[in-house]
Amino acid sequence: MLHVPRKIVLAVAILIVLLLVSFLFGRHYDLTQAQQQAQRQVNQLSHYLETELTRFAAIPHLVTDNQLLTAFISDMNLDADNQAVQPINNYLADIQQASGASDVYVLNNAGDVVASSNWQLDYTYIGNNFAFRPYFYQALAGKKVAYFALGLRSNERGIYFSEPIHHGNKVIGVVVLKVNVSKFESDRQLLNNSQSSHFYLSLADNVIAMSDIQSWRLNTMQPIDAAQQQYFTRSRHYLDYMPKVIDAQQRNSQGVPVLQISEANKRSKYVPATAAIHRLKAQMTVLVDMSLVNIAQFPRLVWITVIYVSVLLGFYALMARFAGYKKLLYSRHSLEQEVIERTQALEKAQTALVQSAKLATIGQLSAGINHEINQPLSAMSTYLVSAKRLIIKGDVTQAAENIVIVQSLIERVHKIVGQLKHFSKPAQTQLREQILAQLLKNAMVIASPQLKHDDVSVKDAQIADSIKVWVDGVKFEQVLVNLITNASHAMAQSPERELSFEIEQFEGRVKLSILDTGPGIEQHALGTIFEPFYSTKSSNGLGLGLSISKQIINSFNGCLTAHNRPHGGAQFIITLANTKGAL
Repeated sequence: MLHVPRKIVLAVAILIVLLLVSFLFGRHYDLTQAQQQAQRQVNQLSHYLETELTRFAAIPHLVTDNQLLTAFISDMNLDADNQAVQPINNYLADIQQASGASDVYVLNNAGDVVASSNWQLDYTYIGNNFAFRPYFYQALAGKKVAYFALGLRSNERGIYFSEPIHHGNKVIGVVVLKVNVSKFESDRQLLNNSQSSHFYLSLADNVIAMSDIQSWRLNTMQPIDAAQQQYFTRSRHYLDYMPKVIDAQQRNSQGVPVLQISEANKRSKYVPATAAIHRLKAQMTVLVDMSLVNIAQFPRLVWITVIYVSVLLGFYALMARFAGYKKLLYSRHSLEQEVIERTQALEKAQTALVQSAKLATIGQLSAGINHEINQPLSAMSTYLVSAKRLIIKGDVTQAAENIVIVQSLIERVHKIVGQLKHFSKPAQTQLREQILAQLLKNAMVIASPQLKHDDVSVKDAQIADSIKVWVDGVKFEQVLVNLITNASHAMAQSPERELSFEIEQFEGRVKLSILDTGPGIEQHALGTIFEPFYSTKSSNGLGLGLSISKQIINSFNGCLTAHNRPHGGAQFIITLANTKGAL
């Protein structure tokens, strides 16, 4: 007896399971894709049909507004030689040609056609009586009607739109517009030229009024009982034609509805999708042919088998070749893990260093911020005491004004404290597009107490809101606060103390300059000013602010430089990208 290794049996069993799962998954995928395709096409087709029906339905109303037509119907007689009918016939012919309809005609209260767009043809409707048609007697009752039927003279399928003609409060006639449904069936572009798709429009009685397959037209996919047969015969909806039943069965296949149609010794399977056509009280159905869905899976199964065998052979070859390198792989993994851990430790240390510099900046600004907050607090106390006295005196209006002032002072304190709290929070770097003017405004809220303390005047920065930079907002505000407060400290002993900003845009970049009127940067310090622990301050300076600021700007793919101005003072230049990847 031939002994087959267990590994080969296991590999074959896995392949069989894989092929079965792949077959079911691929089949379900194809059915789902067909369902989505059918839904897209039925939405497209129903939207087109609804739009066209709405357009045609509006035309009879326009015709009824014609005063010449109203006067003709009111004063007409049945004399065939009546000369007043000719302008009406010509008017209806113009309407028919302009709209693309098949025919437009007018009936009197008795159902007789008294004017028609086809008056000059041998099969003119003039003189025919259509009183038995629902579109006539329903419109005569005051309704607007959209109705499908076979033409009495042409025996062609058509959609009839009718509307009553009023004279005062009285209905004196009916206007009818007919559109042949073959107009819609001939346009294969509605189905994106997909020859595997078909469509049909079924009415409320389940009879197919419109389809791209001729044998389905005026037939039904639902059983017809005796009562329905009597209805078809009595209503003459389809004249003398009795709809036939198409052999169709609907069932689910892997959760997807499938319609199976047997016709002329051929059995086809379709995935259907439906949409309501409200104006006709009908339902549009699009069918995507999936008769060959099972056969379509075989190429996939062949490819899966080839890939599976290739992967299996490759796996065994690799296992045999690299079995001796397990220790090396383990050592490499350990080394990589150690590198990752040290990198994370360095990142944490960097974050802590940035946060320390940020808190140090806040500490340096605390006295000025306390003064900035105490001022509105003192003013609030004064206004509240005044408001209390005014209320006792009965001067409510003046007291209300005081309370409004107090409210604005509270908002000012909230703004200062909120911006300081936002600035002091540690945050992960999150680069995104930011408005430069708003970032500078936020930084000025924090730095303004220091500027006031040093009696520095600030020249308003003319920065448009359309200028944006690609930065982390909180960290960039930290850089701005550091540079502005450094400039304020530098100008503390200068006779002229003015802080200003310049903005320049070029080649997808934004250059922001911060200028002061201080003594400038010592010549020997220009090369070392951004190095860690370098400080020009005799005390209270760690020498980290500019170094960290430069690192932050570098993390934005930007550049921070400094030089002395020709007429005195220092200029710090920040160059940034205005969009992602611009630098």
